Amino acid sequence: MKRTHIVSIFILLAFMMLSVSCGRKGSNYVDDGKPAVTTAQTHQQSNSSFKMSNGELCTIVAEATIDYPKTIGENQPADSLQRLFAAYVLESGDTLSLNEAMNQVVVNSMHQYDFIDGAAIEEDVTDETDGLTTLKYTTSTRITPIYNKHGVVTFERVDVVKKNDKVASVTHRYYSFDVDTQTYIDVNRLFDDDAITDVCQLLRQQLLAQNNATGNEQLNDLGYFNVENISVSRNFYFDDKGVTWSFLPNELAVEAVGEPKITISYKDLEPSLCENSIIERLY
Repeated sequence: MKRTHIVSIFILLAFMMLSVSCGRKGSNYVDDGKPAVTTAQTHQQSNSSFKMSNGELCTIVAEATIDYPKTIGENQPADSLQRLFAAYVLESGDTLSLNEAMNQVVVNSMHQYDFIDGAAIEEDVTDETDGLTTLKYTTSTRITPIYNKHGVVTFERVDVVKKNDKVASVTHRYYSFDVDTQTYIDVNRLFDDDAITDVCQLLRQQLLAQNNATGNEQLNDLGYFNVENISVSRNFYFDDKGVTWSFLPNELAVEAVGEPKITISYKDLEPSLCENSIIERLY
């Protein structure tokens, strides 16, 4: 084979490799396949009983099972990540420790029933409560990691409220963190500011497609509202295929619809990614 032919082949191979690397925005993020963080679990519970002004007995139970970040990397402490976890996932103030913040989740659940008018009674008093009509509220919080690799961890927080053992409300909230820098991942870590409108359009198109609807009127008939103003919210999570946005009850649709979820593939999001987008690690 002539020397010029060999040179030509090497040039062709170089161009092919360059086109492959430029055709996909994904980075060469290297990890060993291990979870980005290791977690530990705690369980908190509190209950209270009292007579209401109408003479009925009310029992309130609040419980929380929380998987929280314990270490990162080679068993390195996750102090900064724990503070972020407390601030965002547990919705605590800056002055609380992680343990205090986890306990506060139950305390806050109890306080949501402060509107009930009643007088406290002892838990072991039965003579006065036998035969009374009982009203029971139970609030359960479950926090667990649902994505935990490539230097990113996403925690799902599920809050369930039951009244007399019947589910009254369910909400799902999602919080993602960059473990490498121990920072919270907001929308601006994903997309260019100028591309947010394009992502909103992708959300609207996908919502139409997954409901087999051709326009907003059909979505309105299904219980959706204000679809033309759909937004790229903070309530999203990652998986191996794309980014999923979850909308709370009454945020995008009536309560009967529940919590609509819209998934956009990484490929469709590629044109909207900002420089060094977290998404570049994930696919």
